[in-house]
Amino acid sequence: MSGAADSAAASRVPSGGPAADSGGPAPPGVGKRSRAYRAGTVLLGVVVIVAIFVGVIPQFANYHDAWAALVTMSPAWAVAVTAAAVINLAAGVWGFQAALPPLRFRHGFMEIQTSTAVATTVPAGGALALGLTYRMFGSFGFSNVAISTAVMTTGVWNLGAKFGLPIVAVVLMAATGHSAGRAVGAALIGVALIAVSGTVLWLIFRDEASACRVGRLGDRILNWVLHFARKSESHRVEHAALHFREQTAEIVHERGWLLTAAVLASQFALFVLVVFCVRAVGIPAGTVSFLAVLLSFAIARLAGALPITPGGLGSVDAAFTGMLIAFGATSSHALAADLVWRATTYFPPILIGIVTYLLWKRGLAKGTYKDPGARPSPISADG
Repeated sequence: MSGAADSAAASRVPSGGPAADSGGPAPPGVGKRSRAYRAGTVLLGVVVIVAIFVGVIPQFANYHDAWAALVTMSPAWAVAVTAAAVINLAAGVWGFQAALPPLRFRHGFMEIQTSTAVATTVPAGGALALGLTYRMFGSFGFSNVAISTAVMTTGVWNLGAKFGLPIVAVVLMAATGHSAGRAVGAALIGVALIAVSGTVLWLIFRDEASACRVGRLGDRILNWVLHFARKSESHRVEHAALHFREQTAEIVHERGWLLTAAVLASQFALFVLVVFCVRAVGIPAGTVSFLAVLLSFAIARLAGALPITPGGLGSVDAAFTGMLIAFGATSSHALAADLVWRATTYFPPILIGIVTYLLWKRGLAKGTYKDPGARPSPISADG
């Protein structure tokens, strides 16, 4: 899955389906506070992007020199990067096909590109993309329960890959005698996140009683935080844990290995694209090794785990460029590699997403997707 698509998918993991009970009408002023919060989040994202690209990156790299390195790319490398970018776009569908059988590739591709375009360009795009995901998959004949299951499982699996990759990279570098430097700290963060997340997931899937205990502990922690914010107590974590277990247990037990393979394959496709971008701009293996590129890629994606900016714009770029420079690449070549990576993963889904959205709307107008019986969902109950 592309970098932008990966971030967008992770931001669309719901705590419940669209039909989840809201518990009654919102208190007065909640809508205004929500709009103010979204506006503040968008403004913060814009400020962060500008600060990084205008204030931070120019401190260690020059855009003019990066462009000079970029235009020296050979035609052969340009073809290779383009081919890898196309495969990476296709790979984003594999996780959904594993979690949402019998999803057709063209339908999955249509949804991925459209929702990614919305998530990475529209203010509060993550929430809008989630609603669009339900609408599109629903038009293809899938129930809300099946869609929720697919969104949650692919989101969790992608986050697991993102947190686990720095660990793998550091271990491989240590085993081959290379120094991982400051990246060890990031790998330790990944270890902690994987350990905690793995334990929580194991307890949730173990049995319903364990899931309840995990949820109650989460609610105690959440309510402790809400106490300082003078908010009322909540039991949403226990509800979310039970809801997650109820919806995902079957698909995890029956298709967990296939889902894992699909997610790993999509992550590998993205990494191959990154390696091609690095080599295409003139950074040889003798300067920045294969494992160093892997670690730079892993740390950059970990830096973009917090969805402050759409698609991790800025945070991912600064981390990736800085890591390549730390491993020996010149600042101009490191920035050029980052620009090629972003150009092949951030902008194509936006342009393609416009087309796929129009094609989807045209299919609805023609009634192409209005026969759910033609494509039965593996989970027939509606959410």
